[in-house]
Amino acid sequence: KRLDIPAGTAVRFEPGETKTVKLVEIAGNKVIRGGNNLADGPVSTTGAKTALQRAKEQGFANG
Repeated sequence: KRLDIPAGTAVRFEPGETKTVKLVEIAGNKVIRGGNNLADGPVSTTGAKTALQRAKEQGFANG
């Protein structure tokens, strides 16, 4: 899933801040590119696990 925001925009998450966001399915060919190289390729369970591991390794994940 991804944030439901227009292309080219962003939502800033400050440390300690809580936000409620709407998530939507990845559409089209279901391929993810970018995001600090956390995910790069087709949407899959394995890809999601890899992205979460990379987030932890790069200090993006909480806990």
